Amino acid sequence: MIFAMDETWITLDDFNSTKDIYYTGEGMVIPDESKKLLKHWPKKSMVAVGICWNGMSRAYCVDGSAKVTAAYFIENFLKRMVKEDLPRLYGNQAKNVSIHFDNAKSHVAILTKRWLNEYHPKYIYEAHWMADSPDLPPFDCGINGFLEKILNHRKATTVNGLSRIVEEVCDTFDLAVICRTLDAWKPRVETMLERMGDHVEIK
Repeated sequence: MIFAMDETWITLDDFNSTKDIYYTGEGMVIPDESKKLLKHWPKKSMVAVGICWNGMSRAYCVDGSAKVTAAYFIENFLKRMVKEDLPRLYGNQAKNVSIHFDNAKSHVAILTKRWLNEYHPKYIYEAHWMADSPDLPPFDCGINGFLEKILNHRKATTVNGLSRIVEEVCDTFDLAVICRTLDAWKPRVETMLERMGDHVEIK
């Protein structure tokens, strides 16, 4: 049993807009007209979410100006996921769930490890984490894309409104999408290894 968590930035540009990110292979050309984007909403919020085979945690949103130190990460994200979300998702098996996250500074901090060792010692150690690649983490290669696609059809003009919508969307996130993303996790890692670290998506 595993619970993978990560943080992502959600901006007001993600609502009713087009992303200025293009994934291309060799020889592919993106027309210039498709890159002309107008951005009016620079405000943003950091959103922390965890996923597992039984569903998604609550979305924990903080203002984009907040400095996410280890103490902040523990108090506002990690503690609530361990003490509230895992019991909701796994019941009395919550203590047996392995927690996985990436090597963000707040994740690898000594304070974070001390807290985990005391309150939830079952977590994947840093030496066994995956490479830092957008092809591998389930959020980067799956969940974030679906989340942004949903938000693209919603409207928000304030950070508070943004947070409310993100929380609502995560509360009703499609379990089938989460399971497909987790199903694809191992094959993606194996493909990356076969390609000696090259991109997974490019044929």
